[in-house]
Amino acid sequence: MFPVFLGEPVSPEMLATTLAELDVTLQLLEDKFLQNKAFLIGPHVSLADLVAITELMHPVGAGCQVFEGRPKLAAWCRRVEAAVGEDLFREAHEVILKAKDSPPADPTIKQKLMPAVLAMIR
Repeated sequence: MFPVFLGEPVSPEMLATTLAELDVTLQLLEDKFLQNKAFLIGPHVSLADLVAITELMHPVGAGCQVFEGRPKLAAWCRRVEAAVGEDLFREAHEVILKAKDSPPADPTIKQKLMPAVLAMIR
């Protein structure tokens, strides 16, 4: 989300590495945590589901198709959305989902944040 927020391009190598790491993480989420359960820790939505879905909405907000080709994960997402309600789900993720369409940060803010952001993504 930082490159989107700051309006900075991401190198193809960095993007490929990040997407590969995301793929491994999504597989781990499906295989080790979700398994064949409706939700991460059992038959009912929990705080674990809410935290996990919020984290996954960040790459979605940046334009990644996180749930594409992952029917198990997509079904889990739909169950979480249904459990909290579609309106509340959309409202909770509204800012994240609109991030890619927003203009980059103000240059003053960008200048202040850039050193810390670059240190994190390198």
